Amino acid sequence: MKTCFNTITCGVDKPLEATLDLLGKYGYEGVEIEAGRIDDYLTRHSISDLKRQLAKNRLQVAAIMAFPFFAFDTAQQEEQLRRIDKYARIARQLGSKTLLCFTADAPPPGMGIAEAIERAGKAAQRYGEVSGQHEVKCALEPIGGAPFMPGPRQALAVVGASTSRHVGIMMDTFHYYKSGIPLDEIRRLPREHLLIVHVNDCPDLPREQLNDGHRVYPGHGAIPLVEEFRILKHEVGYKGFLSIEIFNRDYWTDSHENVIRNAKLAIDAVLAKV
Repeated sequence: MKTCFNTITCGVDKPLEATLDLLGKYGYEGVEIEAGRIDDYLTRHSISDLKRQLAKNRLQVAAIMAFPFFAFDTAQQEEQLRRIDKYARIARQLGSKTLLCFTADAPPPGMGIAEAIERAGKAAQRYGEVSGQHEVKCALEPIGGAPFMPGPRQALAVVGASTSRHVGIMMDTFHYYKSGIPLDEIRRLPREHLLIVHVNDCPDLPREQLNDGHRVYPGHGAIPLVEEFRILKHEVGYKGFLSIEIFNRDYWTDSHENVIRNAKLAIDAVLAKV
């Protein structure tokens, strides 16, 4: 499994140029980049510049993120499909195979789960058709506590209903913890559909109280990351990126370099126990 850093972890105002150089300094293997951060970079540089800087720092682009997956709101869906087309094209230029798409709406009142899965599958099919034109896949992200697709079972059902080879799922350790996903369910994740893993930790609080701001460095909280990583590596056979994604405003006020260094030290310490 490969260490990766999600650009949101160091805050919203850090330039991508500096982040990439620091990731190279501390030996990360991958970077997951916010779409807006790419747009900002391209106001000053070109895609060719970005490819050169990635190569200089020995970094692969694990994914571009994050795009709302609208299964039921067709107007919003159309807008996102235009963005999927734009960033899938950029992803292909950067050698990335994945766009991160988080569940963003819920079935209308009265719609049963079977119909909801079917409808979401058709939406996922459209997302996959657009990204697939560029040989890029959409990774559907369950959101902890969400009314629809809160965990991998529904996400995998949506992937199955889509029948698209350009749609898969992702795992986020925080969202799985918030939704109470058991280790046995992680064991059943199909390797061929698991496109990326977001890594983070959180304090031992009631799950209904947890929000994104509670996320902390891996190994600094209550999530059983060592057990989860062992399952991913030895039972699922996952060999992809472990992308550190943390929305902690206390970290955002720390120095750019401290956050990148501390995140790498934290994930390395967890991996050393796997």
